[in-house]
Amino acid sequence: MTLRLDVWSPWPPSPSGVADYAAEQSAALEAHVQVARVTAEAGVPRASDLDLYHVGNSPAHGFVYRAALERSGVVLLHDWSLHHLVLSETVERGDTAAYLREMRRAYGEAGTFVGRQVARALGGDLLPALYPLNDRLLHASLGVVTLTGAVARRVALALPGRPVLALPHHLSLPLDPPPSRADARRALGLPEDALLVTAPGLATAAKQLDVAVAVVTRLRALHPGLRLVVAGGVDPQLPLDAWARSAGLGDGLLVAGRLSLEDFERHLAAADVVLALRFPSHGEMSGALVRALGVGRPVVVSAGTPAAEEFPEGIVVPIDPGRDAAAGLEAALARLLQDAPLRESLGRLAREHVVARHGLPGTVATLAAFLEDVAARREALARSVAREQPADGSLRRYLLDEVRWSAHDLGIPESALGLDALLAPLTGERS
Repeated sequence: MTLRLDVWSPWPPSPSGVADYAAEQSAALEAHVQVARVTAEAGVPRASDLDLYHVGNSPAHGFVYRAALERSGVVLLHDWSLHHLVLSETVERGDTAAYLREMRRAYGEAGTFVGRQVARALGGDLLPALYPLNDRLLHASLGVVTLTGAVARRVALALPGRPVLALPHHLSLPLDPPPSRADARRALGLPEDALLVTAPGLATAAKQLDVAVAVVTRLRALHPGLRLVVAGGVDPQLPLDAWARSAGLGDGLLVAGRLSLEDFERHLAAADVVLALRFPSHGEMSGALVRALGVGRPVVVSAGTPAAEEFPEGIVVPIDPGRDAAAGLEAALARLLQDAPLRESLGRLAREHVVARHGLPGTVATLAAFLEDVAARREALARSVAREQPADGSLRRYLLDEVRWSAHDLGIPESALGLDALLAPLTGERS
């Protein structure tokens, strides 16, 4: 019998990049399983054989997160850190105490201290990235799918015995084959003879565009027609225009605003170099990065992030995101902008790699096989979840949380505790 799958996710036209990913994947999954899409407005769906939850680190995934905690299924983890999501579900709803309990449960006394700072908006961008707050969701899951090998290894350590799949982020191009650089520029009204450095997606603080603005401004002395293109909108809190005015970038900054997927791909194809910088990273794999590689463009990424570590050497160009980010970016761009054959060579290798490894049909077939395996083992996996994740408010749940945070402070791995035997006499259960 064909597997019946409920897929929970934000869906287009949601601004979440996960929405487009889930829509593309779900459409392809229909060749393997019966798919029902669940929205925030849909309420409780029909009984299915399995639930697939797309969870990312933003408030748009709140209804997915709550459902995944209530009804165990397979979590497709788009970000290793879910700290901002948990904040939106607790502090931003006026329940700071619930957030502090989560931080204490996951990270002991250190979590309590850090949580108080973050709850007062004193944590900056770095602290939430260092405390991912994903363990409750992971322990409630029958299985976990990740988009990088590094995150899959972390999940496997946290959930020994649970099924874990490292699934390459699929490549989906609405225009396939991609347009040429010249055709893309003509369609978008971009100058045909200028050098274009393109930063795709919503412009946020993590994408280090302050550094990019300063570097592109300096490089215009060597390449007067050079432009920095933001292929997307701008976070209202990001002072991008002020940075450009201060640096003297002038007409060297072009902001496209929110784009259709077709025009987004055209912007990637129109670029000479694509910037996919991100620091701090929350363990995410960028769909924009995969698309940029898929249209055959050289991409500069932040070293030490999944964008740098998930690909073989020579596919992306990593730079240090720290204090030397400006010098590293300037050196990388200067080299790429003066050497068209190098850009073409890097782009060709990038496209060959992602087409071979990240194609949508292949990744979906791998995912479908994984979901079939989890569904076949669902009862046994559900019993394991029930042992490790008792109902909220129960004595067993209280004791587990207390033991876990104490063990964390002592540096004892949870898998070594033997909690069933320890807690059974206190809860009146059999070990």
